[in-house]
Amino acid sequence: MRVQIPAYHDAWMKGDRYGDVVRISRKRKPGVFDKRDWLPAYSPFIEIARVKLDKSGKTIKVDLDDCEVVG
Repeated sequence: MRVQIPAYHDAWMKGDRYGDVVRISRKRKPGVFDKRDWLPAYSPFIEIARVKLDKSGKTIKVDLDDCEVVG
């Protein structure tokens, strides 16, 4: 999947804006340890994407919800 990384990331400011998603992992939201975990609409996790950037070739971690899918 090809994405554009969020504008608040340092690589975006340097002109390295697009890349391919290498892997998606999940991380527990900080401070969420209550009994709402069993609710189907509530997710205590954040999806983290590892994106390999085009220009530099570096792999960075970004929040997948903040990325914009490109073509």
